[in-house]
Amino acid sequence: MKKTITWSLITAVAVGLIVWAASTLVPFSYGEWSFFIGLGLTVFFFFFSGSGGFLSRIATFQASASVGKVQEDNKHNAYLGGIFYGLVLYTVVSLIVMLIIYF
Repeated sequence: MKKTITWSLITAVAVGLIVWAASTLVPFSYGEWSFFIGLGLTVFFFFFSGSGGFLSRIATFQASASVGKVQEDNKHNAYLGGIFYGLVLYTVVSLIVMLIIYF
């Protein structure tokens, strides 16, 4: 449990620093785009960190079409850990900061 919390905090701070550094190099407002970047990273990591997702279904369908047998449909099993929770933490904090800035 301590490992997950540690990795979550490290990931949230690292993503925040990377987005801030990118905002200084590319002309965009950190306060306006940090939530959307965090949300995009969280969704991307959720879909591409597991098995049985969209890409697996496409590969299964193509294999079924070439062999002629219908394979069993797998459910999406995401491997959620400290990195995912860190991305969620960054997204929630950036949403709160964005709401405070605009309201």
